[in-house]
Amino acid sequence: MTLRPVSEVAAGDWLRGADPCLGPSGFEAYARLLHHADDGWRQEGHVEEELLRRLCDVLAQHTTTPDDCRFGLWDGYGELHGGDAAGFLVAFSGPMRWPGRIFRPERKQPPPPPAFPQDVLDGPKLALDHDYLLFAGPLADAGRWGAAPYAPGHPRDVNSPNLIWPADHAWTVTTNIDSEWTGVGGTARLVEDLLATPGLEVVRTRHDHREETR
Repeated sequence: MTLRPVSEVAAGDWLRGADPCLGPSGFEAYARLLHHADDGWRQEGHVEEELLRRLCDVLAQHTTTPDDCRFGLWDGYGELHGGDAAGFLVAFSGPMRWPGRIFRPERKQPPPPPAFPQDVLDGPKLALDHDYLLFAGPLADAGRWGAAPYAPGHPRDVNSPNLIWPADHAWTVTTNIDSEWTGVGGTARLVEDLLATPGLEVVRTRHDHREETR
């Protein structure tokens, strides 16, 4: 299944004034999930799929509403928008052309469509530190946006959620677009479980950022 876009952005009002990297204050404990490292560099603003699945498996055990969650996606990602501006994203992908094609005029390809219907992209957004499109669905579907492909055979890889929270507000997950880690706020037991989960690189932190210990 895929997440569904929602226009009731008031569901995120409780996040107003929250720290853009760790979410709202007031949770019992906080942690940082370090992103996947590739050649010594950690991905900024994105949790790769396997890490996201492991994170959500733990989060699901610490909410009474795992099937009713909200997901925020920054509306500034270029891959969300269609038209000529997104054309370069597929210009060099796909099968190799036969050499003879260079002597023929290239057939102009239609520009990629937007990832979501225009009424979704132009609709209400959750305005916090940035503007976010808001989606709803089960925690198990995190990152499954249902985005339209760039073109047949060219799937559109959309960023991982920048915000996740359950309807019972038991915890929050915040992935700032410029951060190499994801902030989690919740119970002390949640943080302990994250620390003990194989495949996740997690450190404790405090909401004021002044203290980090393993």
